[in-house]
Amino acid sequence: MARMRLVKDAYEQLKRDDPDTNITLYALRTIVKSGDIPTVQLGRKTLLNYDSLLEYFSNGNSEQVNNTDIIRRVS
Repeated sequence: MARMRLVKDAYEQLKRDDPDTNITLYALRTIVKSGDIPTVQLGRKTLLNYDSLLEYFSNGNSEQVNNTDIIRRVS
């Protein structure tokens, strides 16, 4: 069964599981807004699967592109 949590509750659970984590609530909200973690909207509330969050942190975002090789115009 999926462990669905509000973003703030997922952050608090993460802090309980790993008190020394460097992830902040703001960083977690940024990850959720980027769409890297699937979410469910219930009215004004956003739920995320806590297990998917842990998987994201253990595996990273495999679709993330490294843009350091792109030459861009400097204006």
